[in-house]
Amino acid sequence: MEAKAPEEQLRRAARNQSVFREVNEKLEGLAENFQAVSDTAPFTCECADLGCIAMIDMNLSEYEALRKDPNRFVVLPGHVYSEFERVVSENERYVLVAKLGEGGELAEELDPRA
Repeated sequence: MEAKAPEEQLRRAARNQSVFREVNEKLEGLAENFQAVSDTAPFTCECADLGCIAMIDMNLSEYEALRKDPNRFVVLPGHVYSEFERVVSENERYVLVAKLGEGGELAEELDPRA
């Protein structure tokens, strides 16, 4: 059984991931302009590591499905921080995670689409 992370760590991880979500919102706009050229577009990994610069190829419908829930973030396989989040779904390219506890509440508050 895993030890629970202090609430401040949960909130910090949610804030970090929300920064990446805002970057991806801007990348989505660029992807829409280039969708005639490519079926997929690069989006940034939204993991809790602020130093992560990895990219994930997604199509716009995958990205839109992700953004329907303000407590969902897309990360690369191996970039899941189980002390801060739980896996919702995964495939060979990416993992969808949801923040835990107060981190989930903060993620919803910081949703740029809210």
